[in-house]
Amino acid sequence: MKPQANRLYLTTGEVAARLAVSTRAVKWLIRTQQLIAHRIDEEFLIEVSDLAAFIVAHTVTPRPKFEGGVIE
Repeated sequence: MKPQANRLYLTTGEVAARLAVSTRAVKWLIRTQQLIAHRIDEEFLIEVSDLAAFIVAHTVTPRPKFEGGVIE
């Protein structure tokens, strides 16, 4: 198998697979301007860097546990 060059753009299907959501959900994120995409003909293409920025912006850190007046 030949190694592929690093791609700059992903399709909605590829983004959906990476986020474990449907392509419909990815298109909704694009339509609501939460995820930046470029429309080429009938397809949306998402830059890998834009997907990474989206993931960082939507990552939450868990709150520390509260047990008996002491925060761990």
